[in-house]
Amino acid sequence: MWLENFIRKSIMDVEPYKPGKSIGELKRELGLSHVVRLCSNENPWPLPESVVKAIQDASREVNRYPDAEAYSLRKAIAKKLGVSVQEVIVGAGTEGVTFALFQALLEEDDEVVILKPTYPLYKLATLACGSKCIEVPVDHDFRVSVTSLMDACTDNTKLLVLCDPNNPTGLFLPRHDLLTLSAFLNRRNILLVVDEAYAEFVTDPEYLSGIELFHQIGNVVILRTFSKIYGLAGLRVGYGIVPKPITKAYEKVRRVFDVNSIAQAAAIAALKEDDYIQDIREKTLLEKEKVTRALINMGMEVRDTFTNFILVKVDDEQGMYDGLLKEGIIVRPASDLGLNGFLRVSIGLPEENEQLISTLRKLMRRLGRRI
Repeated sequence: MWLENFIRKSIMDVEPYKPGKSIGELKRELGLSHVVRLCSNENPWPLPESVVKAIQDASREVNRYPDAEAYSLRKAIAKKLGVSVQEVIVGAGTEGVTFALFQALLEEDDEVVILKPTYPLYKLATLACGSKCIEVPVDHDFRVSVTSLMDACTDNTKLLVLCDPNNPTGLFLPRHDLLTLSAFLNRRNILLVVDEAYAEFVTDPEYLSGIELFHQIGNVVILRTFSKIYGLAGLRVGYGIVPKPITKAYEKVRRVFDVNSIAQAAAIAALKEDDYIQDIREKTLLEKEKVTRALINMGMEVRDTFTNFILVKVDDEQGMYDGLLKEGIIVRPASDLGLNGFLRVSIGLPEENEQLISTLRKLMRRLGRRI
């Protein structure tokens, strides 16, 4: 029992992050032979041959430690985005970068302002540092009030973290609002952290890329990942564009060999595949439109997003989730992410999306709904 006193008090009541159910887990639970995974916003399409070859070539050197500085990868990112190598940090996915970054920056009396709902790991990383998390609710349309975000900042606020587009609501902060917010935070010496995991899916001209914001203001941190549109979720590669003083602090606390050699090689190859990224974006948005239209025709309410997932409003979130599971389709209860009454559904391959549509149609009929 005395070991319980060793646990940090700030995390005693914290719920661990709940990832989407894996294919293997569901197969074991229900004895299914075929499962469709639409719960983690992954890129379901095959990787480019150049990336596959890079993975194969790098696998021949796994007896050696990877480059601890990931210099070649950081150089490739820097060249792609027009920044210096000293302004690039990398880690094992966005969460790896976030936890190390917060550890480098936060003291126990500091506050971090985030949205509610948003990606849960911001809160976990804050509490893991013994810092305080201030949550600002979105409105009933999932819109973000810049005034509310600014009002939430105090003399103890050190970071404001914005997922843009936001997960799970799928909306972004318009250009003018983001510029207003960043200017306010800069005057108050509060660091803006913008997580752009879904940035490559946004085509709306009102979206202000964090990289553009970084070039304009400088005193911001931009987080991105290779886990979404680039299709490298299993290799765990995330990165940040940060001011140079933060790079130095980050280097002191990051895990030394956080990004393995295969992941580094694959990410470098992926950065060169502009045509592939454009193709994935177009196919994903086309499939999203198809799924959205089909679900609306069934009488379901689908919330618009600027990501590779949709939000489906349901009367019985857990019941509909369980019903889909029994049919071999994994989606995400949005309540896992702080949003009740919705299912978050990733856009999959065409045949996976068709299976989702036909299964939902069957479930709706079972519930006595007219379609």
